[in-house]
Amino acid sequence: MKLDLDKLEPRWPALAALMMPSLAAVAWLVYNASWFWSHTPDLQFGWLVLALCAFLVLEAIPQLPAPRRRWSFLSVALATVGVGMLIVFQMYQAAFGTMAASVLGLALGTMCIVTSNVLYAFGPRAIGTLGAAFYFLLIALPMPSFVQGLVVSNLQVFVASVDVELLKLLGYPARRDGALVELATGKVGVDEACSGFRSLQSSIMAAVFLGFLQFRQWGWRILLGVLSVGLAILGNLGRTFYLCHQAANHGPDSIKGVHDAAGWSVLVFTAAGVACAAWIITRLQKAVEIRRRALMEEASAEAGIQP
Repeated sequence: MKLDLDKLEPRWPALAALMMPSLAAVAWLVYNASWFWSHTPDLQFGWLVLALCAFLVLEAIPQLPAPRRRWSFLSVALATVGVGMLIVFQMYQAAFGTMAASVLGLALGTMCIVTSNVLYAFGPRAIGTLGAAFYFLLIALPMPSFVQGLVVSNLQVFVASVDVELLKLLGYPARRDGALVELATGKVGVDEACSGFRSLQSSIMAAVFLGFLQFRQWGWRILLGVLSVGLAILGNLGRTFYLCHQAANHGPDSIKGVHDAAGWSVLVFTAAGVACAAWIITRLQKAVEIRRRALMEEASAEAGIQP
């Protein structure tokens, strides 16, 4: 979609003033998360997410209803909770240093303030557009180590288990020992990179961005997200199975020459798969909309014939 800057420019000063609490909270969150984006290889895509988040915010502006500037119980409660969380987790961070858990707490507080600000300024209708654009930033934030470790370890065991069963179906003797695949020629370890966690992160980022950009209904966005997760898991299973098959035939040392190429192939497969899924869902959405309109016209015609 193409941004019409001529239409946006007259609204910028008023919108910036109206959304100043959100902008200030997000700026503080970005300041705290920037260390992870600069020093953690798995999170360096955070700078890209920040740029995409800004793009989604600009895309949401033309769709906003007229400002209403009205407080509600929910908006006041969210603002109170958000400010309280920012104070508590900032004090915690000052005492114990910057950690993933403290940044996550700041992020939750920030999103409470954003939601409160959007409700006050534009009402619930703007949550799915402007609010969702700000929520996109959550993808780039670090997860607490115990959460990431739990996800990665379960993915490693799952991938190793599936690879062992597939190898057995092809007649290769194989056994799983934790995240290791034991073959007749040696052992192949499913490490953190081979668990598929990184491809899962990238596919979710792409799905959320395309979903917010192309679909207005949350059902279609969730469907695209589910499909992207499935594609990431499927692509990584194909990668690890290929490496295990290579090791079963030529020994574990043979996978060194094809390991990186297999990783890039998963990235290409996932990106192409998410794009195709978005295109298919777009076609499906149009078909459902046409069918809905046809049913409404039939119902209106029948209502008009009846006395």
